[in-house]
Amino acid sequence: MGTPMADYVKLPQLDEYKEWFKDFADLYREDGILQVTWKTKDGPMHHSGMSHRAISQLVRILSLDFKNEIIIFTHIGDTWMIESDPDGWETYSELPTQRFQHQYFDDTNLIKNMVFDLDVPTIGAVPGPGFHWDSAFLSDVTICSDDCKMEVPHAQGGLVPGDGMGLMCQHYFGTKRGNYYMMTTRQFTAQDMLDHGMVSEVVAKDKVMDRAWEIARMWKKMSYENRTIMSNLAKRPLKQLLVNDLKLHTVSEQYASLLRIAAGDLGDENSAQQDEKYISRVNDWRYATRDMEAPQTAESWVQMPAKAADWFKKVEAGQETNPFAQKPVKPYRPKKEGEEG
Repeated sequence: MGTPMADYVKLPQLDEYKEWFKDFADLYREDGILQVTWKTKDGPMHHSGMSHRAISQLVRILSLDFKNEIIIFTHIGDTWMIESDPDGWETYSELPTQRFQHQYFDDTNLIKNMVFDLDVPTIGAVPGPGFHWDSAFLSDVTICSDDCKMEVPHAQGGLVPGDGMGLMCQHYFGTKRGNYYMMTTRQFTAQDMLDHGMVSEVVAKDKVMDRAWEIARMWKKMSYENRTIMSNLAKRPLKQLLVNDLKLHTVSEQYASLLRIAAGDLGDENSAQQDEKYISRVNDWRYATRDMEAPQTAESWVQMPAKAADWFKKVEAGQETNPFAQKPVKPYRPKKEGEEG
């Protein structure tokens, strides 16, 4: 056999790219199964322009490494992403180029890379409530905890819900029910998601990751070629959905957002469009209480930002406890196959 004129291009290996993304994800691989645990530093992932971009960049890198045969996407700790970096949106707000890149490229890539770049089976493992649940619910199979609740919060914060979550609600729940969640910002529970086909299984709070790894190891019993081809069939409906509608949704949100900025309506909780830096205190209240699980009214719609702000002040004064206060936490590690205890 002769010698090729040129060798294969050397691409980054796990030890290299896990270092690149260490501030945003913990990467652990065992027997070809890669666990991606979203985080910021040593705590829960904080929504920011930087984390927004890192998610889509990492997914693209993962697709280039053939040693990643099955991928599990999860979040550190016992929730999904709830917090926001108040200083993480400075470049996002710069017009025109920075904002264009963040919104036109990042917003779309965050969604499409999950289904167009990844050719291997994927599992979303959701350990608890949170928002920006894209990667978990774009996976081939999604497992969530029994206390999980999600939402499409944009409209109540003055945004058009065009970042893909509203589109996925229409897809999974059906048009009318999906429209309802998208347009009223009402939260949906784990049982709602199971009943309407948004999740594959609901399991006990502390069993989500165990079950995700159990499914991944089950798939490993199949041949590499067959399970990879199977994953393409699993992704096909979402590929068709995204080709038809994703860019329309993302650009609609961008256009509406820029209209509010042009009108001078971007700012605090009293503005027509809230600045991203207020996400944490609003989200902590939304997930710590049950207010958003009920059907919303004109009164609750108007009162929501002020109620969240008042609750946050009580937390700062020690009168209320914030269950989502940041604390260092270690990423989940699976027991070895066959290991007990």
